[in-house]
Amino acid sequence: MKYVCVFTIRSLCKSVLLIFLFLLSVPHCFGQEDRSLDGMKKEYLKKDRTSKAQYELLKSIIEESPNIHEKLQWADTLMKFAIVEKNPKYKILAHMSKAWAYSDLGKHYLDIKETLSAMEISDSIGENSGSIYNHLAGIYQKVSDTGEAIKYYHKSISLYEKADTINYPQLVSSYYNYSDFFLKMNMLDSAYLYLEKAMEATKKTSPELSSFITPFLEGNLGVYYLKQGQYSKAVPLIEKSAEEIIATNPDGAVEYYNYLTNMAQEQGDMKQALNYANRAMEIAEATNATSKLADTHLNLYEIEKTKGNATKALEHYIIHQEYKDSLLNLSSIQEMYNMNKNYEVASVQKEVDLMEKEAEIQELRAYRSKIISFIAAGAVILLLLLIFGLFNRFKYIRKTSRIIEQEKERSDQLLRNILPDETATELKINGKVKAKQFESVSVLFADFCGFTKFSASMEPQALVERVDHYFSQFDKIMETYQLEKIKTIGDAYMCAGGLPFARQDHAERLVKAAFDMLEVVKKVKNEDPNDPTRFDIRIGINTGPVVAGVVGTKKFVYDIWGDTVNIASRMETNSEAGQINVSENTYQLIKDTFECSYRGMVDVKHKGMMKMYFVNPISEAF
Repeated sequence: MKYVCVFTIRSLCKSVLLIFLFLLSVPHCFGQEDRSLDGMKKEYLKKDRTSKAQYELLKSIIEESPNIHEKLQWADTLMKFAIVEKNPKYKILAHMSKAWAYSDLGKHYLDIKETLSAMEISDSIGENSGSIYNHLAGIYQKVSDTGEAIKYYHKSISLYEKADTINYPQLVSSYYNYSDFFLKMNMLDSAYLYLEKAMEATKKTSPELSSFITPFLEGNLGVYYLKQGQYSKAVPLIEKSAEEIIATNPDGAVEYYNYLTNMAQEQGDMKQALNYANRAMEIAEATNATSKLADTHLNLYEIEKTKGNATKALEHYIIHQEYKDSLLNLSSIQEMYNMNKNYEVASVQKEVDLMEKEAEIQELRAYRSKIISFIAAGAVILLLLLIFGLFNRFKYIRKTSRIIEQEKERSDQLLRNILPDETATELKINGKVKAKQFESVSVLFADFCGFTKFSASMEPQALVERVDHYFSQFDKIMETYQLEKIKTIGDAYMCAGGLPFARQDHAERLVKAAFDMLEVVKKVKNEDPNDPTRFDIRIGINTGPVVAGVVGTKKFVYDIWGDTVNIASRMETNSEAGQINVSENTYQLIKDTFECSYRGMVDVKHKGMMKMYFVNPISEAF
């Protein structure tokens, strides 16, 4: 079961910004006045304050309004006020207030439309657009466009880090969101790096902001520990953070309990899983955190299914689908892609809007004069023809954009088939991959016995099909044990455990995989024992430090180097048919799990005398 990862990043970003501005503005603008929502509305309607004070009132009303549709209405009021005042900064907040509201409603197209409008104004007046880029990255994270999300997170962080005066509350928000993004991608090293940056930057904010942000940071630290398997560290942090953020971010609290629900399910503790799921449901229903109800009902469906309650399970699954369908608007997502990825389409749309407004003006003037009436009619016809042409061009560009997106997805998938996920992401971001040192990695070589002799007499097609059958089965075994296939060299198969993410049990996983590989070879051989081309296989394993990286600039190859690799190859060469031959280093890591037979000191080419062991079959060891 996968962990539920749909945290409302926008919510934290917005809250940090608004609380920061609120703390600065309240003492100067309102004093001891009525700070209730109704009180602020009454104050605004008096219109006996300065423009700055009216603006601060509108900003606070939008922030405090619990109803999303009411937020949109007050954001429209702020926009009208900004137009009258001719203040571009007021317009930016009006656009972003609407964007935040549309984000809560799951209307991604309208969300990005308002965000881009805010960004255009911000860039035109030279404002720092870091918070806007941060929000835009969050939108793309929601719709799983990792490339665009990474691009805008980088832009946001870069703007804040290079500023003459660093806005630490906003920098914390960008660091935190980027960390949260990597956490959901299971890129744990990068997630922890930016989480540390967020914690360090938080120390430079006000005590009020620090106390507000800290539960989120501690909660995600708990999620990091959870994904590392350190449950004793994770559970207290997540439970504490979930309860502390219910008032400010109920969606986040529900998500934290969904994490704990999944953990309990994986551990087989259905009673505890049900307790966590019920707590998530209780918070969601009490605070109207509907964006997380889909995940909560999915968890309850799986729990009831495991308990054998088919009727209850079906009820939860149906509700899950209803919430999921209400949150997912594919047409809006497509509109969002088209708008952001092709500015030409956006420009055409603006021209069409302007033309439609001009047509309305011409129609109004037609009533005053018969001559103007004829001119307006002609203008409308011309405009309709132009709009028709522009619409056809719009459809062509959208079709082209879809084709480009499909090709991009294919190229991304091909790259991830060649390289590990984290390495592929690093290559896309930086255009190159830095070599990494791993202190403990287990390397396996497997080679078919007598392959060269039989390959000389086999048809090329038959030979390729035979080797492909074996290697395809080996690839599936690598996925089962979460190991990394490195490459094939003729009839030799090379793989490794313990990279690109370090783990303690890589040697044991590799030995188990080796037994599965022997079983595949044995099964094929039993199908036709008289066929001389049914090969035996010998396997060798060694453990130690390696260097890993990408070779080449066009045909990328992920490879590993070091004496550990050379010794692993020698272990295979000195192995025997149907046997797993391991070095002393590997033996020390697996001796408590597998029974091994000591072979004594064996003379190894270029290495001298080395201890070797055969790993006994699992059926004999247990």
